[in-house]
Amino acid sequence: MSKITISVDNTADLGEELYKKHNLEVIYFGVVIGSELHRDTEVRPEDIYKAVEVDGLLPKTNAALEIDYRELFERATVDGGSIIHFNVSDRLSASHGNAKRAAIGLDRVHVIDSKNASVGTGVLAIRASELVKEGKSVEEILARINPLVDKVDTSFIIKDLNYLYRGGRASGLKLLGANLLKIRPSLVVTKGKIVPDKKFKGQFAPAVSEWTKYKISHTHSADKELMFVVTTDIEESITESVIKSFKDAGFKNVIRITIGTTLTIHVGRNAIGAIFLQS
Repeated sequence: MSKITISVDNTADLGEELYKKHNLEVIYFGVVIGSELHRDTEVRPEDIYKAVEVDGLLPKTNAALEIDYRELFERATVDGGSIIHFNVSDRLSASHGNAKRAAIGLDRVHVIDSKNASVGTGVLAIRASELVKEGKSVEEILARINPLVDKVDTSFIIKDLNYLYRGGRASGLKLLGANLLKIRPSLVVTKGKIVPDKKFKGQFAPAVSEWTKYKISHTHSADKELMFVVTTDIEESITESVIKSFKDAGFKNVIRITIGTTLTIHVGRNAIGAIFLQS
């Protein structure tokens, strides 16, 4: 059987250890801070916080280029191999369009819009990698994976709207009202877009606890073999409490992930999310 490569945008936030563990090829984005372009892996979340909070800059992400995808796709298929690539949602980034154009004229290249963000993309790539290890064909993998795209449950709760406001994703009036009322917004990924979900009020730690209960109440049909708790800069006790709650709810393998640069730019400090598959 010809080799099947599984690849993913690094916005999947899995980190080098999990990329290696699951034999995932990775395409890296860029980050623009001021007038300088950096590779995503060269920028730490602390660099983002400093740029925004100290230097008054607004970092931006730079999607992987068509040439980057083309090089990967040609390398993966040169000896008759196939590749399945997972992009962050087409509604959040130009990367999917770049990858689709890069695949033109190449056989055995399959580009999938994850309709998701962060580990919501990564969980699909992991599942595809597992199917490769099981000896499944490309056709079998695609038949299994495509229906899962709409079953990835990705949600976050954030302490405030400050970073969303600076990025133009929240109005000044909403920011003022949320801060005055101590509203802790939660966000979900729906049909490829990050949209508001339920609002929680009060101090952040109790609000996260209420959000966790709310999320667990929607896990009756979840695949509880694997889930991810993802965070930016947040109190350790809050993260530990969320992980314990999901384990108590029956999730067998709960993996903690530190959110990468791209999503940090949008949500800032004090964000925590849960990502799992609905069955």
